[in-house]
Amino acid sequence: METIVILIMLLVGLSFLLKLTFMKPAAAVAEAVILAAAAVMMTDVAAMQSKTQIAGWLRSPELMLDVAVILTIDVAVQIAFCFAADSNSRRLSERILRSALLYFPGLLIFPTMFYLLTAMLFSFTGADFSTIGYGLGAVIAVASPTLALGLKALLPDRFSRLELIFYLNCIVAMLGVVATVNGRPQVVL
Repeated sequence: METIVILIMLLVGLSFLLKLTFMKPAAAVAEAVILAAAAVMMTDVAAMQSKTQIAGWLRSPELMLDVAVILTIDVAVQIAFCFAADSNSRRLSERILRSALLYFPGLLIFPTMFYLLTAMLFSFTGADFSTIGYGLGAVIAVASPTLALGLKALLPDRFSRLELIFYLNCIVAMLGVVATVNGRPQVVL
């Protein structure tokens, strides 16, 4: 179960980085700084968690159903971005929608970053929590735009990047269904 959740988080992170490739560099840096600031602000909350508490959350069917709703909304928004970004309409309402979908980072990137922060806090025992939080924030602020530039150089075709975001989010949706089931049979004969 934890493996599926980690795979979903990796795909969410890759989708976030691919989405940064459509932004101007200053906007991509601003988005990364916002995510880095969120990491720093969540450090105190992450420091209060325990490994057993997080493992319990991952095994909780009720919480997984709630996360599935958030996951579905996030996937729908990301797929809507793929369709809106491919549109060439000049209407003001569609340009506003396209911009809103572009600059919306996604709902799942924040829990993904929170999980990464808690994993780092557990890994670096004895280190100051705020140092780890600021360190992760600095890495996010620098690495996100840098990796986005690398992805843009690797995949220079705009349509290929949109298609990859679409496919990644379809896979996230399917894995979300698997994570929601959580080993419980849904049909009883």
